[in-house]
Amino acid sequence: MGQYQPTRRDVLRRATSLSVLAAASAVMPSLGQAQELPAEITSFEIISVRDPQHSAQLALALESGFFKEEGLDVTANYTVNGPDLPSLAASGQVKVLCSAMEHVASLRLRGLDFKWIMKLSDISNTQGVVIGEGAGINKPQDLSGKRVGMFRGASVELAIENMCKAHGIDFKSLQFINMEPPEQAIALMRNDIDVMACWEPYVSNAAKVGGRLYFTGAKSYIDSSDAPTDVNWLYLATGLSASSDMRAQAPNTLFRVMRAMMRASKLIIEDPAAAAPVVAKGLGIPPEGLDTILRANDYRPDFDERLAAGYPDYIRWAVERKFMDSSVPLDDILERSFLTKIAPQAVRI
Repeated sequence: MGQYQPTRRDVLRRATSLSVLAAASAVMPSLGQAQELPAEITSFEIISVRDPQHSAQLALALESGFFKEEGLDVTANYTVNGPDLPSLAASGQVKVLCSAMEHVASLRLRGLDFKWIMKLSDISNTQGVVIGEGAGINKPQDLSGKRVGMFRGASVELAIENMCKAHGIDFKSLQFINMEPPEQAIALMRNDIDVMACWEPYVSNAAKVGGRLYFTGAKSYIDSSDAPTDVNWLYLATGLSASSDMRAQAPNTLFRVMRAMMRASKLIIEDPAAAAPVVAKGLGIPPEGLDTILRANDYRPDFDERLAAGYPDYIRWAVERKFMDSSVPLDDILERSFLTKIAPQAVRI
């Protein structure tokens, strides 16, 4: 455990360079007929959260003039917290928002007909688990009984639960200690905890100071720090959502919004280091460490197998933890027709 471990940045740089060409074909499809039709509404607001998980494409598209090139006057209205989005949308004034899948599910439970029309980001790979060098964890089974620093209710708990199922570990044997992410790294270095579980940039920072990245919601580094394997232990994603009125009355406007967002996605995938300062400026957040987050997230618009398997598992967990009142089927939060028309290869479920 005392040996140097590659940082998450090192691993992701190698992985990203191999996947860019395949990813880019899915993010910049031709609009076809939708590109030629005039927008029904040209001036409107998009509600989102002031963080790159929800709003990287929105900020980049605004800063780069992509919406203007589509003939749209878009204003971003950023909130501080994602859970505020359902309440804002319930006011009836919101027509378009960038929202996590559980927020759309919450709106559906309130009887409000919002649906995802494209995925914005799969952020599962930014939710991770780091083990301490003095924790004595040489194989997955060594996690049994260990002390885990985690903020109570954090979704990374589901990744730990699924990892335990995959390796035959008693999840209930783990000793969870409620800690804010900044406290976790310090506690890990002091051996006050054996494992920390949180999100970026705290995960990468902990790996840089001696911890070992063990797994994320999307990647397992258990067998090799250099050659991670794909997993679906936690699926978290955000998407572009529109109300039923907007979908029915302004489909061509939405196609243009999607086109601008996909242009931004392509830039992020192909050159996250260059996109990071532009996104940071648009969101009014510090640029330090942002390119690491942009590299870790998957900004393709796809409705894919990860979504089909990961969404119901996440909703099950959320209902069990009483974060949601009841489950909402995946078909109730997706509107496939928009993405099918603009990028049919991106709709695989």
